Amino acid sequence: MTKPVQASGAEAIATLATGRPVAVSVFALAIIMVGYLAWQQLPVDLLPDLQSPSIAVSVRAGDRPPTEMERLYGEQLEQRLFSVRGIREINQVARTGRLVATVIFDWDADLELGLVDVQKAVGPMTADPAVDEVLVRQFDPRQAAVLTFGLIAPSGQPDLAELRRLARRQIAPGLEQLPGVAEVRVTGGREKEVRVRLDRYRMEAFGITLAMVEQRLRAENVDTSAGTLEEGNDIYLVRGLSRFRDSEDVARVVVKFADSNTGSRQAVRISDIADVLTIDREINHLVRVNGEEGVGLSIYKEAGSNTVAVSQVVREAIHDLADDLPSVELIEVSDAAALIVTALEDLQSAAGIGILLAVLVLGMFLRSVGATLVVAAAVPVSIFAAFFCMNLADQSLNIVTLAGLALGAGMLVDNAIVVVESIYRRLTEGATPSVAAASGTGQVAGAITASTLTTCVVFLPVLFVEGLAARLIEGIAFTVVVSLLASLAVAMLLIPALARWFMPKIKKSNGGDERIPRYRQLLEAIVRGLLSRPSLIVLVAGGCAVYAVISLLRLGTELLPSADPREFSIRIVGPSGQRVESTNRVVEGVESLLQQANTNPVDATLSEVGRLPEDHRMIRTELTEENTARVHVRVSADGLTGRQFASHLAPVLDEFDRTKVNWEVGASALTSALGSAGPPVVVEISGRAIEDLRRGTARIRESLLELPQLWNVRSSFEGGPPELRIELNRTMADGLGVDLQTVGRVLEASLDGRDVTMLSLGDEERHVTLRLDTVTKEALSDIVFRTSDGRRVAIGEVARFVEAEGAREIFRRDQRRTALVTAQVRDEVEQPVAIAEVQRVIESIDLPPGLQAQFRGEEAERLRTFGELQLAGVLALILVLMVLAGSFESFLHPLTVLSAIPLSLIGVAAVVVPAGQPVGVMAMLGLIVLAGVAVNDAVLLIATARRLMTEGIDRVDALVTASGIRLRPIIMTTLTTILVLLPLVFGSDEGSTLRAPMAMTIIGGIVASTLCSIFVLPCLYLVLDRIRLRKNTIAANSSLP
Repeated sequence: MTKPVQASGAEAIATLATGRPVAVSVFALAIIMVGYLAWQQLPVDLLPDLQSPSIAVSVRAGDRPPTEMERLYGEQLEQRLFSVRGIREINQVARTGRLVATVIFDWDADLELGLVDVQKAVGPMTADPAVDEVLVRQFDPRQAAVLTFGLIAPSGQPDLAELRRLARRQIAPGLEQLPGVAEVRVTGGREKEVRVRLDRYRMEAFGITLAMVEQRLRAENVDTSAGTLEEGNDIYLVRGLSRFRDSEDVARVVVKFADSNTGSRQAVRISDIADVLTIDREINHLVRVNGEEGVGLSIYKEAGSNTVAVSQVVREAIHDLADDLPSVELIEVSDAAALIVTALEDLQSAAGIGILLAVLVLGMFLRSVGATLVVAAAVPVSIFAAFFCMNLADQSLNIVTLAGLALGAGMLVDNAIVVVESIYRRLTEGATPSVAAASGTGQVAGAITASTLTTCVVFLPVLFVEGLAARLIEGIAFTVVVSLLASLAVAMLLIPALARWFMPKIKKSNGGDERIPRYRQLLEAIVRGLLSRPSLIVLVAGGCAVYAVISLLRLGTELLPSADPREFSIRIVGPSGQRVESTNRVVEGVESLLQQANTNPVDATLSEVGRLPEDHRMIRTELTEENTARVHVRVSADGLTGRQFASHLAPVLDEFDRTKVNWEVGASALTSALGSAGPPVVVEISGRAIEDLRRGTARIRESLLELPQLWNVRSSFEGGPPELRIELNRTMADGLGVDLQTVGRVLEASLDGRDVTMLSLGDEERHVTLRLDTVTKEALSDIVFRTSDGRRVAIGEVARFVEAEGAREIFRRDQRRTALVTAQVRDEVEQPVAIAEVQRVIESIDLPPGLQAQFRGEEAERLRTFGELQLAGVLALILVLMVLAGSFESFLHPLTVLSAIPLSLIGVAAVVVPAGQPVGVMAMLGLIVLAGVAVNDAVLLIATARRLMTEGIDRVDALVTASGIRLRPIIMTTLTTILVLLPLVFGSDEGSTLRAPMAMTIIGGIVASTLCSIFVLPCLYLVLDRIRLRKNTIAANSSLP
């Protein structure tokens, strides 16, 4: 046959297009218009909708110690969750009065249904009277704040309490009314309280107990409803108003009536036994902004809102608010939209530059404005068709889908180039423009369809890969497949229609060698020389491919390249039991060191110190106590990076006495959303007994500290807080009518103060707190109180205090207690090398019986992801082989074409190995894409050679001639693809971390596959064909009698 099987149908389609060029052109313009409208409506975000299959459950139960929380509720929670389908694992952490469980589902589970099932399963726990609250929340990376601001008053006025009030009553409500803003969360500052400072001696003189004061304050601070009064047509609601309005109302409360010396009864008021003051409430957390204590504002967007639009609206509103508050300084700490805008603009400019370079190359090769215009028309039509399909599929415009479009743009013109070059050759043979357009398209239709399908089918297995990283691949796969299919339709319809109008007029060739360009003659001579020794060429090329594979395997693998963004955080954990004021002084020192380490001051710092208030939008899994803090740092573009700060300051901060400092410098917005924002090295130790876990964890940590590849090695076993446990003398306590609750109430008033009621002040409420004189630890036993019958009793008479160390956190996973050892990898060390060393150390440690150690976190996700991607790669190769076999109607010749894939690894190794970087997920995706792209040139070459052979040309001559005929389209398609992808390699934003490894892999592979398609594949085809002929000859001879 003279054409592939599809040629007749394709030629008929092309003939229809050339007969109706106006209709085809108008349809293409319509696609561009609807695509443009769809582009304007696409939501803009940093990442696609990465729905993490995790649900968090929080159980609160008084102040029970972690051991009781685990025993009473942790095991019960696990048993209840066993009835929920689709759960992969359950992680728990028990803390004082709280249990937090993270339920991780399979990736194919229906998470909304899972959320309902979990709520049903844990619902009965709320019936327990000892349980205060059970919360169930779905984890979503998009719940992070879009914008974070800090408020400070440099002059000291307004004070911190007024600053917090301004934030809560003026700024937050104003911002929450803006379109797209869901909530504004306020942290830090101060709150006022009405403190009733009781005088123990005056109370004793009047015979007043703490319980009496508490009862009278609560009784007087009520509003009552006495019913309704009907009078004529009017109905009156009768109410008694007795709420406290100011501190004077509290001071005037009568506690009791006492007999005076004159025999009359005298009212004993609060003011007679206490001082009533309006002062700042004692804090358990604070916020520091740029080294000064202030207030933090976290702004969250509504689900589905445009992050960039929300950020812009909020910024304008903040600017207006700043004008209304001249004494308050509003400082921007972080803005997710700035990251999005930078990443998208960088990617758009890279793709635009690449497309422009590709068009310039086309003009140089085609040497015709008309032909260049015809080919370039494929780009806007295909891309806007992709935008239209993205809108239909509810995709967003993010760095993933844009990377897919940029990748597709490099291959969009390939089909158009092949068709235009084929039409050009038909014109040189003397055909009319209409006939040349139709027949030229028909000749290559089978080849471009096969090459497009091989590129598309490689993504089919990827769509079935599970794991969070695979969610990134889906966005790339969707945009590449849609844009390539659109480009195939453009090549079959629009290109023939436009070629009729814009292709240049060419005189008919008279034949002869004078018409063959010198470069083609040189190439054909080289190919003919190589074909004289085909076996040697195939062996050499095969050896190079084997060496390339070995070199790539030696690099190792990683999930994502280590990032060094301009934002990082430092987590500080002080000694157990440390007050927030002491932690604040440590943070102040850290902030000072940060400013001194950099020649340019850091752009902004926001430090959250102490026990942060709960956020109802999500369940906080990180422990925050008064001895903990987190410093968020945003550095300038020309200053030190996070890793440079860490290398400078880590040795200094490690010298802090009894203080642990964890640097979180590799966590970018991308890795945070992917769930791999933690330390690169996470070792989990699991067992039953806490003491065994403590010993095993300490042994592993000490061994990892000796590894030079690691730094910032930390253990999850932080020392528990010191406790003073009250042991009641039951005999004495029962005899005096004293119970543990009475003792606790007296101690609470002497220590932290006891909140008894609230004072309403407009739309603001203040606590009314009872407070006795603060005592020392040694004087606790000497505190005297009165019993219900008026007897004076010292606490030491009915109880004693025992010092002990309490447990801070108890971890569980899948019914076993666990502990973690984490570490950072040094900059000069590749992660696979460090992981291998840690693995060696773990295997060499003799752990106590019953303990197991294994990798968790990023390393576990890497193993899972690469196992699935390897399966996807194998399936992609099988699918490509199937497409080629169907196109060539042969099982032997597709093997020749498929050999372009291993040969392309030579170019991949040449690009990747010198850099020494491990192969990441996106580079692996590049290899899978390469499986579909690398065969494109080989398909064209082999299809042309087979067509020439069917015309009676000798095999060697057909292979040589095919190499010469297809040289120009092969070089053009290769150069255009490389030039479009080349700008994607460069960039400093977070999106470059995603796209650069994939672009480099594809560029190196395409260069190698192009060279091998021209020089090696003809030799391989000849070798396999000779083997086939020899086998057929032997079979024929054996059949003779």
